[in-house]
Amino acid sequence: MKQDKYFELLVYMITSAAGLGGEPRIYGPLRMIEASERLCMLMLEEDPDNQDLKELAEIIEAGKHKTTSDEDGFYQMLQDAAAKLVDLL
Repeated sequence: MKQDKYFELLVYMITSAAGLGGEPRIYGPLRMIEASERLCMLMLEEDPDNQDLKELAEIIEAGKHKTTSDEDGFYQMLQDAAAKLVDLL
């Protein structure tokens, strides 16, 4: 199989899911939002002027590192990212 950017994302998602056993519970949402950010970046390669996608990627990037230092802030980022999806519909 050709190893392209989509295959790389697929590998990340499956290996992340496989590795979740025994990890802290917050790692599941972290890995999902990291995969979402990667998908945003792939979508931006095809639509680089999409401001809503750029803003979504920025929301994720700004909040994904709060998993251990500010769990409430991390979950707020997830809510903000979900709200931003409305602009993409």
